[in-house]
Order: sequence, then C-alpha cells, then structure tokens
Amino acid sequence: MEQIQKSILIVDDEDYIRQSFIDYFEDRHWLVFDTESGESALELLKTQACSAAIVDIRMTGMDGETFIKNASKKYPDMSFIICTGSPEYKTSEDILRFPNIANQVFGKPVIDIDKLENTIKEMIGRQNNKDLAIK
Repeated sequence: MEQIQKSILIVDDEDYIRQSFIDYFEDRHWLVFDTESGESALELLKTQACSAAIVDIRMTGMDGETFIKNASKKYPDMSFIICTGSPEYKTSEDILRFPNIANQVFGKPVIDIDKLENTIKEMIGRQNNKDLAIK
C-alpha cells in the first residue's frame, strides 16, 4: 500500500511561531508549508495541495476566519485548526458550520503540541474515510 505524505500549512504572521511549528512537524516527517498571511496562503493553495492548516486568527490583512471560510469552500478536503494567542477568542457560528474545522481552539503557546498533531491526524483520517466511502 502506498503511503501518502502528510502535508500541513502553517498560516501565522509571527515568524517564531511558524518556525516552531515547522521544526516540530518536519521532525515528524510532515511536508510543511508556511505563509505569513491569509492572502499568501490562498495563493499557495492554488499550486500546492495540503492535508491540513494551522491558522492564526488575528493577522494583518485577511484574518484567520476569513481565510478559513475561503479556503474551506475551495478545498473541502483540507482540515483546519485554529491556533490563537487571543484568550478571549470565540469561534464564530459561521466557522462552526464547516465540517472540516477542529472543534477545539488551541491557544498560543501550544502547551500540548502532541495533542494538536493528534487532532490533525484524526481530522485527516475522518476525511480520508469519508472519501473512501464515497468511492
């Protein structure tokens, strides 16, 4: 059986946050892409498929929720995980309607990054099982 490489997109306007995620996921054999804005992430997705994205909410320009709404419609097979440094952030009703958004919001700094990775893997697994059921 052919093994599909896991790919992840990190969307965060803070360099050190992106780099810490890049280091973690590359060490675990993920193919990692990163951008500093929602706009550049949408451009990247035009040419590079990703299994999942970790998305900051408060960024310069397009905010994370707007990115997720746009990307989720165009790339419904992707999974999206919100990771924010804003403790007061509450997921909007609009975002909760998308089936490919993680139920849990992860705060920054991420205390349990293994739990974050496991959440991503579970979401990708559910998506893959749904695709197999359709075929």
